[in-house]
Amino acid sequence: MQFVIITGMSGSGKSSAVNVLEDIGYYCVDNMPPELIPKFANICSQSDGKIDKVAFVVDIRGGDLFLKLQDTVKQLQGEGVSLKILFLDSSDDVIVRRYKETRRKHPLDEVSYGNIRKAIETEREILRPIKAQADFYIDTSRSSTAQFKERLYSIFLGNNEFMHIDVQSFGFKFGAMSEGDLVFDVRCLPNPFYVHELKNKTVLDNEVY
Repeated sequence: MQFVIITGMSGSGKSSAVNVLEDIGYYCVDNMPPELIPKFANICSQSDGKIDKVAFVVDIRGGDLFLKLQDTVKQLQGEGVSLKILFLDSSDDVIVRRYKETRRKHPLDEVSYGNIRKAIETEREILRPIKAQADFYIDTSRSSTAQFKERLYSIFLGNNEFMHIDVQSFGFKFGAMSEGDLVFDVRCLPNPFYVHELKNKTVLDNEVY
């Protein structure tokens, strides 16, 4: 039996992750109180294999109940349950924009007196311990829906024996990569855009390549 706990920042794409995992055969439960997970695991163990892959969304919406998540994870691991933690994140600016677009309140809206950035800061601090325990970390700030789905497929359907490497290019004027493990600054190289005969060509052209 495989268990996945999906957690992370509000507005980082947990609902989208649930949709993907449902598509690949996971039984998904949203906003699950951590203390109920072991009981649910016991129910699943008695299902004669009908429920063998389960994903729980556990996040700050649970209020004080969420603070029991680490204890629950330790309990499940002690019982030999196959458990993985998927942590989703996004930059503050992206989260603010997403909340403005949907016009939804942040779960910590009342605590932060309507200050969305203060709510985000508080949530990051609360999530810090569980983030450190995560088996998988995805920053969705610059990911399209298709890229996000492909990343989840590679994690939960791919061969766990190989190393997954994502290579992305970016422009510094749009902000440096926040989720990059290795970032290479190639601004020291001549920019073809400022070379007259190369200005209208792309990397697909041999001269630029």
